[in-house]
Formats: sequence, C-alpha cells, structure tokens
Amino acid sequence: MYKMEPLNRFSSKDLAPSYYGSTCASAALVEGSSADVAALEIRQETVLQRLRDLKLQLDKLQSSKFSSLSPSKTSSTAIGAAAQSSPLKTGTVHDLVISANPSRPPYFLILLRRLLKDAGYPVFSVDHLHSSVQHVDESLRRCFSDKPLGDRNKHNLAFTVHWKDVESPNLMVNPLRQTVISGEANIARYVSRLFPLSSSYNYEATGTFSSIAETDNLLDQLAAQAASKNNKERQGALRQLNGRLGKSSWLVSNECGIADVLLWSVLKQGGLNVGAPANVDKWYKKVDAMANLEVNLLNSQNATQSKSSSQATTPIQKKSDSKDSLSSCKAQFVDRNGLEKYLKSLSIPYQVQDHEEVFTVDALMKNVRGMPGLHMKNLFLKDKKKNLYLVSARHNAEVKLNEIGKQLGIKDLRFGDESILYNTLGVKQGCVTAFALLNDRSHQVKFLLDSEAFNDCHPFVNFHPMSNAATLGVAPKDLKKFLNATGHEPTLITLN
Repeated sequence: MYKMEPLNRFSSKDLAPSYYGSTCASAALVEGSSADVAALEIRQETVLQRLRDLKLQLDKLQSSKFSSLSPSKTSSTAIGAAAQSSPLKTGTVHDLVISANPSRPPYFLILLRRLLKDAGYPVFSVDHLHSSVQHVDESLRRCFSDKPLGDRNKHNLAFTVHWKDVESPNLMVNPLRQTVISGEANIARYVSRLFPLSSSYNYEATGTFSSIAETDNLLDQLAAQAASKNNKERQGALRQLNGRLGKSSWLVSNECGIADVLLWSVLKQGGLNVGAPANVDKWYKKVDAMANLEVNLLNSQNATQSKSSSQATTPIQKKSDSKDSLSSCKAQFVDRNGLEKYLKSLSIPYQVQDHEEVFTVDALMKNVRGMPGLHMKNLFLKDKKKNLYLVSARHNAEVKLNEIGKQLGIKDLRFGDESILYNTLGVKQGCVTAFALLNDRSHQVKFLLDSEAFNDCHPFVNFHPMSNAATLGVAPKDLKKFLNATGHEPTLITLN
C-alpha cells in the first residue's frame, strides 16, 4: 500500500568506521577485540533506531488514512460514505420497487414522498395489485399513487408499490441487479439517503456520531418493539416514546427526522395512537399534520364510507334513536361511552363493573368474581381468503380453530392482524368484544357465537365494553336485540 525502504538496506553512514576496518567480525569476537564488539553494538543500536523511525512513519500514515472519517476540531458532524453523495442523477429516473402487505401499509413512504417533493426531487408514484392479494381498498391505493400519473421521465424518483402477501416490506433498489433491502427500518434508512446532504432527514450526513447511533437505535429497536404482537412490548415502547418526547418536541433533535417518520407510521399501522400518552399524542398529531392531504385522504374516504353505511341502517335502527348515536360518531369509532349511549337508545338494561386492565382470561376471572352471568372470551380471526371472523366463546370453553373450521367449512382459520382489527372493529388487542361489531358498519366481519350465550338460564352475557378495564353484561335476549340492530346475524357454534 505504501512504498518504504527495505529494512536491510543500509548506507555506509549507518555503520561505524571501525566495522569496515575489521576483516571478520566473528573472528574479532573470538579474539576478544573490544573495538569490534563496540562496532557491533553501534550497528545494533542503529538498526533499532531505524525500526523506531519506521514505526513512527507508519503511525503517521495510518493517522492520515483515517483522518477523513474522524470528526474535525471545528465540527462533530460524521458523514458516512453512503451519505456523502445522493444517488439521484439529473436526466435519469431512480427506481424504487416496494412490496408491501396491505394489512400493514408503509405509511412512512407517503410522508417521505411528500418531503422529497418539497426538497426538489419530483417523485413518480404508482401501485399495482399482486395476484397473492385479492383486494386493496381504493382509498388506500390512492394514497400510494399519483392521479393523474404524468410523465415518468420528468421525475428524479419513481416509487412503485406492489401490494403483496409478504411478512414484511422489501425494497428492490435496482430491478435489473435484483438488489433487495428488507424491513421498514432499512427501507426508511435507504430513502433518507436520497435527501439533500443538508436535510435533517439525511441523518447520516447531518448528524453527529451520537445522534446517528441514537437514530439507528430508534429505527431498529424501538420501532420493532412498537410493532410487536406482544401487548406488553408495545406498551413499553409507548412509555419510552412518551418519556423521550417529554424532554424534546422530536425524537432525536429539535426538528422532525427520519425516526419520527418511521415511528409515526408504525403507530398508525397498529392503531397505537388511540389512547396514547399525552406527549405521544401531541407528537403524533404534528407528524400526521405534516402528511397533509395524502394520509388524510385515507381518513376522509373512510369517513365517507362510514357515513354512508351508517345511514343505510336496518329497520330496527330506524324505529329507534340508535341512528343518532351512530351518526354522531361519524368517522370515529364508538368507545365505551358511545356503546352505553347506544344500549340506552335501544332500551337495553346492562350491568357494568370497572377493574384493572386485563389481558388474559385468568386475570379477567380474578377481577369479576361475584359478577353474575356468563363471561365471554373473544378471538379475531381470518381465513385463507382474507375473510374476517369474530369468535365469542364462554370463558372456559376449549376453542380449537381447526374444529370450528370443520363445523363451518372454513379453511385455514388463523389470528387476524391487529391493524385490520382496529380498522374494522375500532378496538386493540386485549379489548376484542362482540360489542365492537357496532363499529363494523360495512359488515366485513362474520360473527361466530358460542350457542350457550343465547341460553336464557344466564342472567347476563358479559363482554368488554370496548376497553379491557371494564366488563359489561346484557341479557341473552338483549344480546340478540343488539346484534339485530347492528345487522350482524350470528352463526352459532358448538364448543366443549
């Protein structure tokens, strides 16, 4: 790598004159010549000194080699190799092909696309439906594609979203070379490098070593924790976010960055913004506002659909005042208060008991001792064809999905995704309840009910009232009345 003198190359000035006066050093040693011994000692010292000098030269070369990667005396900015220049070139279109599951839409791409446009990089956006996915809501598709599309060649960037049945999203950076990047965090990290070097979203170019490591930790660790299927993990992530946002308006610096965008997307996917701690809620709304029309378009479309479906009520709803209680909620989901108002509008009496949050049947039964009636557990399921089901069974019944499937001729019953759960029933995991069918105004969910729930020998049939911090019960005949009012005819199933 570096050209150096051979260690064994010495000039006459390196050696003592007495050495050349000797005919044979070994003979001199044998004869005990003090002059020649001294000459050898001088020569040894000379060689050692040369080695020390060479080591100093090597250290100096190594220092200059890595100086470009070290922070300067006047700046603590750490610019990584990947962030030193943008891959975007004038006159060419940089293709990004993203495969994503519609059950967990990569909302961060919508916001990043908008921010890239604001940074002066036009983005051509289009989406396609893969054969592994039967249907994607049109309002969602509109968020990920431009209407009208325009001329692709006039853009620096092209985002193509393939709606596909994949476990996690992946990005094809170069379709010709088949270069793939997997996972939301890595995709967000790659897209951040497309921003100008002065942009806060290009955190590897503008950040310090400390802030880069902090951002990477948020992208890799906290985002994964917030997306976990384990409720304790998700709640832990929310607590961490709330604590961090209590000290600063944004997650890493004094302005919005790539970590804010990704964490916002993860919370939106899982519906974790609902009932979020105060600091998280305030921060979430700020990022949501930045997304402006592109993300809010999805919400407005859902509001329109909810409004139209709530107006198309069943005859029993028209006879009662229940229509008012539903329409007053508009696009928002009905919560516990809304449920109780709705039951009162149907003249349905009920019992209710508050308790601590529970996440298991055992914990529930410990908290409802002395509360009369049949206590129910609830499962949100889907099948191979993406049909959705809500199963309500008595708390001590043995629920085997394959046996239920055999009873009803349903193939491959499995648990549904939490994002779909929230988007259809308006509740999170741990709060699943038959009363949440009130939020299923488009009747996407088929209700499978333990036949024991309609047995009049039970004074009450008890479910969570949209929250796992309480239990609410109605009589079996009133449960029938409620389901009739919401338009959900139950399919009765037999369980052991």
